[in-house]
Amino acid sequence: MPDPDLSALQREVDQQTRLLQGLQMSVFTQPDPAGNSDLLAQLAAADAKLGAARAALTAARAKAEAATRRSDSAAETDVGFSGGALRGRMQGEHSTGLAVKCTLRMDPLPTGAYHLMDPETEPLLTVEVTNVSREIRRICVKAHLEGLSAQAVRTQEIAPKKKAAFHLQPTLFPERTRDITEIQRATLHVVVEDLDGKIESHNTYPITCLARTASFNAVRRPDTGEMLDLSHYYGAWVTPHANTVQERIRRAVELAPERRLMGYQGDPELVTDQVAALYAALREAEIVYVNSVIDYGAAVGMTTQRTRLPRESISLRSANCIDGTVLLASLMEGVSLNPAIVLVPGHAFVGWEVWDGADEWRFLETTMIGSADFETACKSGQRQHEQFTKYNRDKIKLHSLQDLRARGVWPME
Repeated sequence: MPDPDLSALQREVDQQTRLLQGLQMSVFTQPDPAGNSDLLAQLAAADAKLGAARAALTAARAKAEAATRRSDSAAETDVGFSGGALRGRMQGEHSTGLAVKCTLRMDPLPTGAYHLMDPETEPLLTVEVTNVSREIRRICVKAHLEGLSAQAVRTQEIAPKKKAAFHLQPTLFPERTRDITEIQRATLHVVVEDLDGKIESHNTYPITCLARTASFNAVRRPDTGEMLDLSHYYGAWVTPHANTVQERIRRAVELAPERRLMGYQGDPELVTDQVAALYAALREAEIVYVNSVIDYGAAVGMTTQRTRLPRESISLRSANCIDGTVLLASLMEGVSLNPAIVLVPGHAFVGWEVWDGADEWRFLETTMIGSADFETACKSGQRQHEQFTKYNRDKIKLHSLQDLRARGVWPME
């Protein structure tokens, strides 16, 4: 029977989520999302209430899970998922002198950006091995996703009465992940070996793999309930070297002043003209707004959506807000400008640095590509940034592509 406090808090989160989604639809399906400042203020207030409700629910869950862990037997190792723990029947500390605990750190698995994640801070799983014997033990831990990844291997000597944590992130095979176009299941193998003896344990566990184009803003870690901001990985969808992106850039050259796109070389006044030419090239491609974001497989507390790659948006001639943002950002990065992905609650638009290193930005609403000229789209983007800065500054995320590349968030293709 669910805890009544948790149930009440979950209902509050659900109610605030529906309210926020309704306001987002009211704002971001308008021809000009910045056209109603009152609605934007209501949206900021609703987002703040939802954040408070989620924080209260997360704290309550953590408290309940801590109480559950305290009541569990220290020797429990039976099969099942529980708070991120991967449990399987194995030899125990009384027979081998080793105690093994496997903890899942990421489920579902975001195949589009997984290869960019740091195995030390964002591993797929952590295996904790405790040496309860009186001798030094040499331990080898292995993990792989059957048919999808190479094997991750870690070895370490563990002193008597000490423990070691092994953070594992098996490397996915690129040619296999390209074929993951819909959600699917995979099998995770985890093997713990005593190098001076025999296998301590070998267990398999089901893992949900999201479609390669499933993107995400945040994920709730299954082991702690902590919400992790992963929105910077949208930078992987900015793909300036895709052939169709390069074709649009080539067309933009014909529309640019002096038929050149020079990035930050030459006259600073020409930077905006270059962005205008790129925007015009997308207008000619007849890119229209289509609100297609539905994705499947997200766990409770995880926000995901299906994000088109720029080549897909050009091919299909349609894009929602994040599709259009990574599309125009791809064209801008392709001519050596520094674009930014700008995220506000329920929406995204694009920005660009007015000159290299200036840290001064202009903004554009990409959902207007099919319905408005460049100046109108710029005015909308500018007003949105100003209004969100006024009403909800803490919820604006500006991800400079130059900074993301320095952090290792590289193009997906």
